[in-house]
Amino acid sequence: MSGSIRRLALFCLAVCALALSPVAARAQTTEAHFSVISLNPPRLKVEGRRAAGAKAWSFRNAYAGLIGLGERIENLALVDGQGREVVARKLAAGEYEAARAAVGFSYEIKLDAPTSTNDAAHVSWLTPTRGLLMPGDLLPLPLARARLRLTLPTGWQTASLDEPAGGVTDVAEAESSVFLVGADVRRLNAQVKDSSVAASISGDWAFTDQDVLEVIIPTLKEHRRAVGVAPRERAHVIIAPFPRATQPGLWTAEARGGTVTFLTGRVPARQSALARLGDPLVHELFHLWIPNALKLDGEYAWFYEGFTLYHSLRVSQRLKRLTFNDQLDALARTHDHYLRIGARDDLSLIDASARRWSDAGGLVYQKGFLTAFIFDLSLRQRSGGKRTLDDVYSELFRRRNASTARDGNAAVIDAMNHALTGAGFTDSYIRAPRKLDLAAELLPFGLRVLSESGRTRIVVAEPLTGPQRALLRQIGYN
Repeated sequence: MSGSIRRLALFCLAVCALALSPVAARAQTTEAHFSVISLNPPRLKVEGRRAAGAKAWSFRNAYAGLIGLGERIENLALVDGQGREVVARKLAAGEYEAARAAVGFSYEIKLDAPTSTNDAAHVSWLTPTRGLLMPGDLLPLPLARARLRLTLPTGWQTASLDEPAGGVTDVAEAESSVFLVGADVRRLNAQVKDSSVAASISGDWAFTDQDVLEVIIPTLKEHRRAVGVAPRERAHVIIAPFPRATQPGLWTAEARGGTVTFLTGRVPARQSALARLGDPLVHELFHLWIPNALKLDGEYAWFYEGFTLYHSLRVSQRLKRLTFNDQLDALARTHDHYLRIGARDDLSLIDASARRWSDAGGLVYQKGFLTAFIFDLSLRQRSGGKRTLDDVYSELFRRRNASTARDGNAAVIDAMNHALTGAGFTDSYIRAPRKLDLAAELLPFGLRVLSESGRTRIVVAEPLTGPQRALLRQIGYN
C-alpha cells in the first residue's frame, strides 16, 4: 500500500470512529480536510470521507459558462469502509468509476485563477496572498452538509457564512458555501432586525471596512421592506480584489446561497470606490432573496436577473443614490444595449433564459430590465398606484413554503398575473417573442424616447395629464 493510500485509510478510519459519537453524527455529511500544499503553483490537497459508499464519483466540470473544471483534479485515490484501496477509472473530465463502493477519497487540485476576470467570483482559486475556496467545485457531488477542516499557510485566516468551532466548520449548505482565505482577512458583524450579516474584507481600499457595512445595511433594509420578509437568518458578504491585475473600474460578483462574493479593481478615490461597490451590490444582495431563498425549479433568469436590475435601480433611487433622471439615463443605456443584440426579437424571455450562457444572455438582462420597467408602470397605472412590482415579490414569498416543487417560470408568471388580474401582459411580453418599441411602450406613461446621435434619450413628455404626473411622481419625478 502506498504512503498516500495508507494515510487516507487511517484518516477514514479515524473519521469513522468519530462518526460513531452521537454528538458528531451528521446524516449525509461529507467530512473533508483542505490543505494548501503550494501557492506557486497553487495546489490544494483534499482528503475526506463521504457518508455512504459509491462506485460513481463526480466532480463539477461546468459552471456559469466555465468548462473543464474537472480537469483540475489529479492523483485521485479511493478506499472502502475498511480502509482498503479501491481502483478508480476516469471516464471523462470530473467523472470516475470505482471498481467497488468507496467512501474515502484523496486528491490534489490545481487552483490557478481564471484567465477571465468575469469568472473569478464563480470558482475556487488561490494566489500567494489570498483565495476563494468553494466546496461545490472542490468536493465530490452530490454534496449536502460538510464538516471541513482547513490547513492554511502561516498567518492566513478564513471567513465563511458558517463560523468554525474547534478548528472545524460545520457547513449546512456545502454546495453553495464560499470561504475567503488570506493573510489580511477582516470580518465585521452587524444585525439587520432579526437577521445577522457579516462582511469579510481582504485587500487595501480607498474606503474603510465600516464604509462597507454602511453600504450593505441600508440596502438590505430596503430590500426587506420591498419583499416583506428576510431571506434567511444569516448572510455573508465577501469583498476582495481580483486574483489577477485588472483595470480599476472592473468588478464581478455572485450570490451563492447565503454568500455574496464581490471582486473588484482598486479605485483610488473614496467616493468613486464606494459608488463602484454600492451600485452592483444593490443587485447582488437582492439575489439573497431571489432566486436564492425561493428554491424554484427551472431557469427563469429573465426575472431573477433582468427584473432584479430594474428593482435595484428603484432601490438606489429610494436610497437617494440615484435621481429620477439617473434612472431614465440607465434605462436609455439599457435600450441601446438591447438594440445591439442580434436576433433580439426572435426568442421569448423564457427561451432566452434557457440559453442564458450563450448568445442569448444579453436578452435576459437588457430586455428583461426594460420589460420590468414597462410591467411596473403598467401595474401602477392599472391599480391607481396601489400595486407595484414589490407586490409580485411579496406574493412569491407568501407562496414559497408550498409543499410541492414549483417551476420558476410558472410561479413568477402566476404571481405577475395575480398582481395584474390577467395574463395578457405575460402572454405577450414573457411567453412570446416580442419586439420592444420603447417609444410606443412608454408614451402612454408620459415618457418620450428620443434618438440623438445614435443614442437613446428618455425624457418627460410635457405637458402631462394628471394621472401621468401622479404615476411618474411614484418613481421619483418632481
